[in-house]
Amino acid sequence: MATVWTIPIDITSRWLDNSEVQTFLASNDLDNAAPDPRVRFAQFADVTKSLERHIGHTFSSVQGAATALFDGIDGGVPVALKLAALRLILKEVYQTRHAPQPFPKRVGEELGTYVYALLDPRNRSVFYVGAGRGPRVYGYVWEALAENEHRQTLEDPETDSAEVKAATIARIREIYDSGHEVEHYIVAHRIADTGDVAGAVRRGVVGALGLNEGALLSNLAGGTGEHRAVPVDDLVLQYAAEPVPNLPTPCVVLEVPAASRRGVTQEEVYELSRGAWAAGAAVRNTDDIPVIVFADNIVRAAYRAKSWSSVARPGDAALWRFAGEPDTELESQFVNKRIVPAKVGLKKWPNHGWVPHLTQARPGR
Repeated sequence: MATVWTIPIDITSRWLDNSEVQTFLASNDLDNAAPDPRVRFAQFADVTKSLERHIGHTFSSVQGAATALFDGIDGGVPVALKLAALRLILKEVYQTRHAPQPFPKRVGEELGTYVYALLDPRNRSVFYVGAGRGPRVYGYVWEALAENEHRQTLEDPETDSAEVKAATIARIREIYDSGHEVEHYIVAHRIADTGDVAGAVRRGVVGALGLNEGALLSNLAGGTGEHRAVPVDDLVLQYAAEPVPNLPTPCVVLEVPAASRRGVTQEEVYELSRGAWAAGAAVRNTDDIPVIVFADNIVRAAYRAKSWSSVARPGDAALWRFAGEPDTELESQFVNKRIVPAKVGLKKWPNHGWVPHLTQARPGR
Protein backbone atom coordinates (compact mmCIF):
# COMPACT_ATOMS: atom_id res chain seq x y z
CA MET A 1 0.00 0.00 0.00
CA ALA A 2 1.20 3.52 -0.80
CA THR A 3 0.11 7.00 0.26
CA VAL A 4 -0.54 9.68 -2.35
CA TRP A 5 -2.20 13.09 -2.45
CA THR A 6 -4.71 13.30 -5.33
CA ILE A 7 -7.06 16.18 -6.13
CA PRO A 8 -10.35 14.57 -7.30
CA ILE A 9 -12.73 16.05 -9.83
CA ASP A 10 -15.32 16.74 -7.11
CA ILE A 11 -12.86 18.57 -4.85
CA THR A 12 -14.89 21.80 -4.75
CA SER A 13 -18.02 20.27 -3.24
CA ARG A 14 -15.98 18.14 -0.82
CA TRP A 15 -13.94 21.18 0.20
CA LEU A 16 -17.03 23.30 0.83
CA ASP A 17 -18.59 20.54 2.96
CA ASN A 18 -15.43 19.85 4.96
CA SER A 19 -15.94 20.30 8.71
CA GLU A 20 -12.38 21.59 9.25
CA VAL A 21 -12.95 24.29 6.64
CA GLN A 22 -16.21 25.32 8.24
CA THR A 23 -14.51 25.52 11.64
CA PHE A 24 -11.74 27.67 10.16
CA LEU A 25 -14.22 30.12 8.67
CA ALA A 26 -16.33 30.35 11.83
CA SER A 27 -13.69 30.39 14.59
CA ASN A 28 -11.46 33.24 15.83
CA ASP A 29 -9.37 31.02 18.13
CA LEU A 30 -7.29 28.92 15.72
CA ASP A 31 -3.51 29.23 15.77
CA ASN A 32 -2.03 31.22 12.90
CA ALA A 33 -5.52 32.28 11.73
CA ALA A 34 -6.47 35.93 11.21
CA PRO A 35 -9.09 37.28 13.62
CA ASP A 36 -10.81 39.15 10.80
CA PRO A 37 -13.30 36.77 9.11
CA ARG A 38 -12.90 38.65 5.81
CA VAL A 39 -9.20 37.76 5.75
CA ARG A 40 -9.95 34.12 6.53
CA PHE A 41 -12.54 33.98 3.75
CA ALA A 42 -10.04 35.46 1.26
CA GLN A 43 -7.48 32.81 2.28
CA PHE A 44 -10.12 30.11 1.91
CA ALA A 45 -10.98 31.42 -1.58
CA ASP A 46 -7.30 31.35 -2.61
CA VAL A 47 -6.90 27.73 -1.51
CA THR A 48 -10.15 26.78 -3.25
CA LYS A 49 -8.88 28.23 -6.53
CA SER A 50 -5.57 26.43 -6.14
CA LEU A 51 -7.28 23.09 -5.53
CA GLU A 52 -9.47 23.59 -8.59
CA ARG A 53 -6.42 24.43 -10.75
CA HIS A 54 -4.80 21.15 -9.70
CA ILE A 55 -7.77 18.82 -10.27
CA GLY A 56 -6.49 15.47 -11.50
CA HIS A 57 -2.95 15.98 -10.18
CA THR A 58 -1.32 13.36 -7.96
CA PHE A 59 1.62 13.98 -5.61
CA SER A 60 3.77 11.26 -4.08
CA SER A 61 4.79 13.33 -1.04
CA VAL A 62 3.11 15.78 1.31
CA GLN A 63 5.90 18.27 0.59
CA GLY A 64 5.23 18.10 -3.13
CA ALA A 65 1.51 18.61 -2.62
CA ALA A 66 2.02 21.53 -0.22
CA THR A 67 4.50 23.25 -2.51
CA ALA A 68 2.24 23.00 -5.55
CA LEU A 69 -0.91 24.07 -3.73
CA PHE A 70 0.25 26.79 -1.35
CA ASP A 71 3.61 28.33 -2.35
CA GLY A 72 2.11 30.59 -5.00
CA ILE A 73 -0.51 32.15 -2.71
CA ASP A 74 0.26 35.73 -1.69
CA GLY A 75 0.36 36.24 2.07
CA GLY A 76 0.68 32.54 2.82
CA VAL A 77 -1.86 30.03 4.07
CA PRO A 78 -2.74 29.37 7.72
CA VAL A 79 -1.67 26.00 9.11
CA ALA A 80 -5.26 24.96 9.87
CA LEU A 81 -6.29 25.51 6.24
CA LYS A 82 -3.23 23.67 4.91
CA LEU A 83 -3.90 20.67 7.11
CA ALA A 84 -7.56 20.60 6.12
CA ALA A 85 -6.67 20.55 2.41
CA LEU A 86 -3.90 17.96 2.72
CA ARG A 87 -6.03 15.63 4.84
CA LEU A 88 -8.88 15.91 2.34
CA ILE A 89 -6.78 14.81 -0.64
CA LEU A 90 -4.83 12.10 1.22
CA LYS A 91 -5.40 8.67 -0.28
CA GLU A 92 -4.03 5.23 0.45
CA VAL A 93 -3.80 3.07 -2.65
CA TYR A 94 -3.01 -0.55 -3.30
CA GLN A 95 -0.28 -1.02 -5.85
CA THR A 96 -2.02 -3.96 -7.54
CA ARG A 97 -2.35 -2.99 -11.18
CA HIS A 98 -5.09 -4.66 -13.17
CA ALA A 99 -3.91 -4.63 -16.76
CA PRO A 100 -6.59 -5.05 -19.43
CA GLN A 101 -6.72 -8.47 -21.06
CA PRO A 102 -6.43 -9.01 -24.83
CA PHE A 103 -9.84 -9.32 -26.43
CA PRO A 104 -10.84 -12.21 -28.72
CA LYS A 105 -9.67 -12.12 -32.32
CA ARG A 106 -13.29 -11.99 -33.44
CA VAL A 107 -13.72 -8.65 -31.68
CA GLY A 108 -10.66 -7.24 -33.44
CA GLU A 109 -12.08 -8.31 -36.79
CA GLU A 110 -15.37 -6.56 -36.00
CA LEU A 111 -13.62 -3.35 -34.95
CA GLY A 112 -11.39 -3.19 -38.03
CA THR A 113 -9.31 -0.02 -38.13
CA TYR A 114 -10.43 2.28 -35.31
CA VAL A 115 -9.70 5.53 -33.49
CA TYR A 116 -9.45 5.33 -29.72
CA ALA A 117 -9.06 7.67 -26.76
CA LEU A 118 -7.43 7.20 -23.35
CA LEU A 119 -9.15 9.03 -20.52
CA ASP A 120 -7.77 10.09 -17.13
CA PRO A 121 -10.51 9.28 -14.57
CA ARG A 122 -9.11 11.76 -12.05
CA ASN A 123 -10.33 14.78 -14.03
CA ARG A 124 -12.33 13.08 -16.83
CA SER A 125 -9.98 14.41 -19.51
CA VAL A 126 -8.75 12.72 -22.69
CA PHE A 127 -4.95 12.67 -22.67
CA TYR A 128 -4.21 10.58 -25.75
CA VAL A 129 -5.91 9.76 -29.06
CA GLY A 130 -4.59 7.04 -31.31
CA ALA A 131 -5.52 4.69 -34.14
CA GLY A 132 -4.89 1.05 -34.81
CA ARG A 133 -6.17 -2.47 -35.20
CA GLY A 134 -6.57 -5.43 -32.87
CA PRO A 135 -5.64 -4.70 -29.24
CA ARG A 136 -3.64 -1.54 -30.07
CA VAL A 137 -5.94 0.44 -27.75
CA TYR A 138 -4.19 -1.28 -24.81
CA GLY A 139 -0.63 -0.95 -26.17
CA TYR A 140 0.58 1.98 -24.09
CA VAL A 141 -0.99 0.71 -20.87
CA TRP A 142 0.66 -2.66 -21.36
CA GLU A 143 4.00 -0.99 -21.93
CA ALA A 144 3.60 1.29 -18.90
CA LEU A 145 2.76 -1.71 -16.70
CA ALA A 146 5.45 -3.93 -18.26
CA GLU A 147 2.92 -6.45 -19.56
CA ASN A 148 5.33 -7.77 -22.15
CA GLU A 149 3.42 -10.99 -22.86
CA HIS A 150 0.29 -9.04 -23.76
CA ARG A 151 2.34 -6.70 -25.96
CA GLN A 152 3.25 -9.67 -28.16
CA THR A 153 -0.39 -9.75 -29.33
CA LEU A 154 -0.17 -6.28 -30.92
CA GLU A 155 -0.71 -6.45 -34.67
CA ASP A 156 0.57 -3.04 -35.78
CA PRO A 157 3.67 -0.99 -34.92
CA GLU A 158 3.55 2.13 -32.74
CA THR A 159 4.19 5.23 -34.86
CA ASP A 160 4.38 7.99 -32.25
CA SER A 161 7.52 10.01 -31.63
CA ALA A 162 9.71 9.19 -28.64
CA GLU A 163 8.49 12.36 -26.89
CA VAL A 164 4.80 11.46 -27.28
CA LYS A 165 5.47 7.91 -26.18
CA ALA A 166 7.33 9.01 -23.05
CA ALA A 167 4.68 11.57 -22.08
CA THR A 168 1.85 9.06 -22.56
CA ILE A 169 3.52 6.33 -20.55
CA ALA A 170 4.38 8.78 -17.75
CA ARG A 171 0.73 9.88 -17.53
CA ILE A 172 -0.47 6.28 -17.44
CA ARG A 173 1.92 5.38 -14.62
CA GLU A 174 0.82 8.42 -12.64
CA ILE A 175 -2.83 7.39 -13.03
CA TYR A 176 -2.15 3.86 -11.78
CA ASP A 177 0.09 5.11 -8.96
CA SER A 178 -2.81 7.25 -7.73
CA GLY A 179 -5.02 4.16 -7.37
CA HIS A 180 -7.00 4.66 -10.59
CA GLU A 181 -7.03 2.94 -13.97
CA VAL A 182 -6.98 4.35 -17.48
CA GLU A 183 -10.36 4.27 -19.24
CA HIS A 184 -10.29 3.11 -22.87
CA TYR A 185 -12.82 4.29 -25.45
CA ILE A 186 -13.41 3.54 -29.13
CA VAL A 187 -14.52 6.78 -30.82
CA ALA A 188 -14.80 5.46 -34.40
CA HIS A 189 -14.34 1.98 -35.86
CA ARG A 190 -14.59 0.02 -39.10
CA ILE A 191 -13.01 3.05 -40.74
CA ALA A 192 -11.59 1.21 -43.75
CA ASP A 193 -14.98 -0.38 -44.40
CA THR A 194 -16.98 2.83 -44.55
CA GLY A 195 -15.36 4.35 -47.65
CA ASP A 196 -15.89 7.72 -45.97
CA VAL A 197 -12.59 8.43 -44.27
CA ALA A 198 -13.41 12.11 -43.69
CA GLY A 199 -16.69 11.20 -42.01
CA ALA A 200 -14.96 8.61 -39.86
CA VAL A 201 -12.34 11.15 -38.79
CA ARG A 202 -15.10 13.64 -37.96
CA ARG A 203 -16.94 11.08 -35.81
CA GLY A 204 -13.70 10.20 -34.07
CA VAL A 205 -12.85 13.81 -33.25
CA VAL A 206 -16.36 14.57 -31.99
CA GLY A 207 -16.45 11.36 -29.97
CA ALA A 208 -13.10 12.06 -28.32
CA LEU A 209 -13.97 15.68 -27.50
CA GLY A 210 -17.33 14.57 -26.18
CA LEU A 211 -15.59 12.49 -23.49
CA ASN A 212 -14.15 15.58 -21.83
CA GLU A 213 -16.00 16.74 -18.74
CA GLY A 214 -18.44 19.54 -19.58
CA ALA A 215 -18.11 19.15 -23.37
CA LEU A 216 -20.41 21.64 -25.10
CA LEU A 217 -20.16 20.42 -28.71
CA SER A 218 -23.36 21.13 -30.63
CA ASN A 219 -22.71 17.83 -32.48
CA LEU A 220 -23.80 16.05 -29.30
CA ALA A 221 -27.20 17.78 -29.09
CA GLY A 222 -30.09 15.37 -28.81
CA GLY A 223 -27.95 12.59 -27.36
CA THR A 224 -27.50 10.87 -30.72
CA GLY A 225 -25.41 7.72 -30.61
CA GLU A 226 -23.70 8.47 -33.94
CA HIS A 227 -20.84 10.33 -32.27
CA ARG A 228 -20.84 8.58 -28.91
CA ALA A 229 -17.54 7.18 -27.72
CA VAL A 230 -18.01 3.62 -26.47
CA PRO A 231 -15.97 1.95 -23.70
CA VAL A 232 -13.86 -0.85 -25.14
CA ASP A 233 -15.36 -3.31 -22.64
CA ASP A 234 -18.83 -2.61 -24.04
CA LEU A 235 -17.74 -3.26 -27.62
CA VAL A 236 -15.94 -6.44 -26.56
CA LEU A 237 -19.17 -7.59 -24.90
CA GLN A 238 -21.16 -6.71 -28.00
CA TYR A 239 -18.92 -8.34 -30.58
CA ALA A 240 -17.87 -11.38 -28.53
CA ALA A 241 -21.38 -12.20 -27.32
CA GLU A 242 -23.25 -15.23 -28.58
CA PRO A 243 -26.42 -14.54 -30.58
CA VAL A 244 -29.69 -14.86 -28.70
CA PRO A 245 -31.70 -18.04 -29.28
CA ASN A 246 -35.15 -17.87 -30.80
CA LEU A 247 -37.32 -15.39 -28.95
CA PRO A 248 -40.41 -16.59 -27.10
CA THR A 249 -43.68 -15.90 -28.89
CA PRO A 250 -45.29 -13.68 -27.85
CA CYS A 251 -42.87 -11.26 -26.16
CA VAL A 252 -41.87 -7.60 -26.15
CA VAL A 253 -38.36 -6.41 -27.01
CA LEU A 254 -37.41 -3.01 -25.57
CA GLU A 255 -34.41 -0.88 -26.46
CA VAL A 256 -33.35 1.07 -23.36
CA PRO A 257 -30.02 2.82 -24.18
CA ALA A 258 -29.35 3.87 -20.57
CA ALA A 259 -29.29 0.19 -19.55
CA SER A 260 -25.69 0.02 -20.83
CA ARG A 261 -24.54 2.99 -18.74
CA ARG A 262 -21.52 2.23 -16.57
CA GLY A 263 -22.45 1.59 -12.96
CA VAL A 264 -26.18 1.25 -13.62
CA THR A 265 -27.88 -1.10 -11.15
CA GLN A 266 -30.44 -3.79 -11.89
CA GLU A 267 -33.04 -1.75 -9.98
CA GLU A 268 -32.32 1.25 -12.21
CA VAL A 269 -32.55 -0.88 -15.36
CA TYR A 270 -35.97 -2.08 -14.24
CA GLU A 271 -37.25 1.44 -13.62
CA LEU A 272 -35.87 2.65 -16.94
CA SER A 273 -37.49 -0.28 -18.75
CA ARG A 274 -40.99 0.09 -17.35
CA GLY A 275 -42.00 2.82 -19.78
CA ALA A 276 -44.06 4.71 -20.90
CA TRP A 277 -44.65 2.58 -24.02
CA ALA A 278 -47.25 2.47 -26.79
CA ALA A 279 -48.46 -0.95 -25.65
CA GLY A 280 -51.45 -2.23 -27.60
CA ALA A 281 -54.23 -4.40 -26.21
CA ALA A 282 -52.67 -7.59 -27.61
CA VAL A 283 -49.60 -7.06 -25.44
CA ARG A 284 -51.42 -5.83 -22.35
CA ASN A 285 -53.90 -8.71 -22.41
CA THR A 286 -51.20 -11.40 -22.60
CA ASP A 287 -50.59 -12.77 -19.10
CA ASP A 288 -46.96 -12.75 -17.94
CA ILE A 289 -45.70 -11.68 -21.36
CA PRO A 290 -41.88 -11.83 -21.53
CA VAL A 291 -40.10 -8.46 -21.74
CA ILE A 292 -36.57 -8.56 -23.19
CA VAL A 293 -34.54 -5.39 -22.55
CA PHE A 294 -31.44 -4.56 -24.60
CA ALA A 295 -28.95 -1.75 -25.18
CA ASP A 296 -26.17 -1.59 -27.76
CA ASN A 297 -27.51 -4.87 -29.22
CA ILE A 298 -26.84 -6.73 -25.94
CA VAL A 299 -29.67 -8.06 -23.80
CA ARG A 300 -29.41 -6.49 -20.34
CA ALA A 301 -32.48 -7.84 -18.50
CA ALA A 302 -35.54 -10.07 -18.86
CA TYR A 303 -38.85 -9.76 -17.03
CA ARG A 304 -42.39 -11.08 -16.95
CA ALA A 305 -44.91 -8.23 -17.14
CA LYS A 306 -47.58 -8.77 -14.49
CA SER A 307 -49.72 -5.68 -15.11
CA TRP A 308 -49.96 -2.47 -17.15
CA SER A 309 -51.05 1.00 -16.03
CA SER A 310 -51.83 3.99 -18.21
CA VAL A 311 -49.58 7.04 -18.16
CA ALA A 312 -51.28 10.41 -18.63
CA ARG A 313 -49.46 12.47 -21.24
CA PRO A 314 -51.66 15.21 -22.75
CA GLY A 315 -51.59 15.30 -26.53
CA ASP A 316 -50.02 11.84 -26.92
CA ALA A 317 -51.58 8.51 -27.79
CA ALA A 318 -52.24 6.21 -24.86
CA LEU A 319 -48.99 5.16 -23.22
CA TRP A 320 -48.52 2.37 -20.74
CA ARG A 321 -46.10 1.36 -17.99
CA PHE A 322 -45.61 -2.22 -16.90
CA ALA A 323 -44.96 -3.76 -13.51
CA GLY A 324 -43.08 -7.02 -13.56
CA GLU A 325 -40.56 -9.37 -12.06
CA PRO A 326 -37.17 -10.68 -13.24
CA ASP A 327 -37.40 -14.13 -14.78
CA THR A 328 -34.37 -16.29 -14.02
CA GLU A 329 -35.05 -18.74 -16.83
CA LEU A 330 -35.30 -15.96 -19.40
CA GLU A 331 -32.19 -14.30 -17.95
CA SER A 332 -30.14 -17.48 -18.35
CA GLN A 333 -31.23 -17.77 -21.99
CA PHE A 334 -30.89 -14.16 -23.13
CA VAL A 335 -28.91 -11.80 -20.85
CA ASN A 336 -25.45 -10.79 -22.17
CA LYS A 337 -26.24 -12.23 -25.59
CA ARG A 338 -26.38 -10.31 -28.85
CA ILE A 339 -29.70 -9.40 -30.44
CA VAL A 340 -30.06 -7.87 -33.90
CA PRO A 341 -33.10 -6.40 -35.71
CA ALA A 342 -33.31 -9.37 -38.09
CA LYS A 343 -34.23 -11.54 -35.12
CA VAL A 344 -37.66 -9.88 -35.10
CA GLY A 345 -37.94 -9.38 -38.86
CA LEU A 346 -36.64 -5.80 -38.98
CA LYS A 347 -33.83 -4.12 -40.91
CA LYS A 348 -33.10 -1.67 -38.09
CA TRP A 349 -34.38 -0.88 -34.63
CA PRO A 350 -37.13 1.76 -34.44
CA ASN A 351 -36.25 5.04 -32.75
CA HIS A 352 -39.01 4.64 -30.16
CA GLY A 353 -37.51 1.38 -28.86
CA TRP A 354 -40.82 -0.55 -28.71
CA VAL A 355 -40.75 -3.90 -30.59
CA PRO A 356 -43.63 -6.29 -29.90
CA HIS A 357 -42.97 -9.82 -31.16
CA LEU A 358 -46.39 -11.45 -31.19
CA THR A 359 -46.01 -13.94 -34.03
CA GLN A 360 -43.17 -15.61 -35.90
CA ALA A 361 -44.11 -13.64 -39.03
CA ARG A 362 -43.52 -10.03 -38.05
CA PRO A 363 -43.68 -7.57 -35.13
CA GLY A 364 -47.06 -6.20 -34.14
CA ARG A 365 -48.72 -4.07 -31.49
